[in-house]
Amino acid sequence: MDQQRRKQLVEEYQQQPRKMGVYQIRNLTNHKIWIESSLNLYGAYNKDVFILNMGNHDCVALQLDWKVYGEQQFEMEILEQVKLEEGESLIGMIPLNVPINHPTNKKYKKELQKLEQKWLDKLQPYGDKGYNQES
Repeated sequence: MDQQRRKQLVEEYQQQPRKMGVYQIRNLTNHKIWIESSLNLYGAYNKDVFILNMGNHDCVALQLDWKVYGEQQFEMEILEQVKLEEGESLIGMIPLNVPINHPTNKKYKKELQKLEQKWLDKLQPYGDKGYNQES
């Protein structure tokens, strides 16, 4: 691929709207789950997979099971996406190249924290049921 085409593809990717929300990584063998929220669902999941494959995930129990069972025994599921405000469209959502401290990101980050807590309360992914730590 030539450099001009690569640059064009990178720019197109950076302008795509993010899907924001809460997701889980489920162990298909023991059914434990890891719940997390992100301003960029697929980016966060890809980051988790990369870190798990490198052996450096912050969640020691998840990292251990990833090593024991292998990547093929885990799946991602989006639990809930952030609902857009009246009049917003996917085109108007935060593109990938907006800095994390941008006011729009801050607004959605608060909403994501509430959604994540809702799912943590609902699914209780602690101990034998999951990889999250109770706070």
